[in-house]
Amino acid sequence: MRIRRGEIYLANLGNAKHTDIGKIRPVVVFQNDLLNRMIEDGLYDDVVVIPLSSQIKKSDLTWVLSPRDKLEKRSTVLCYALKMISSKRLLVEQGPLTLLQEDELQAIEQKVQLTLGIA
Repeated sequence: MRIRRGEIYLANLGNAKHTDIGKIRPVVVFQNDLLNRMIEDGLYDDVVVIPLSSQIKKSDLTWVLSPRDKLEKRSTVLCYALKMISSKRLLVEQGPLTLLQEDELQAIEQKVQLTLGIA
């Protein structure tokens, strides 16, 4: 499995409980590529992702993406909803839906920093 930071894959986030985000949905791979290589080498299993939603929610803690490549719907990156999941939950066989551009990834990083209180 080869995944890279900034790629968007479908992932099985399971059943939603309370306000938790669930079901099969797109996610941004957010962790660094050192950890991603460790997954590929079988030394590590978890991956930090940010879920996307097709419900457009503009706020200081979200980022909106237009459809492109295999990302078929306009989507909101829910920067306040970071998750660590097993890499086995990524549907990598289908390949990435798209890859974020560097400026998009930087904007999302700023919103995550704001979420975590480190901005």
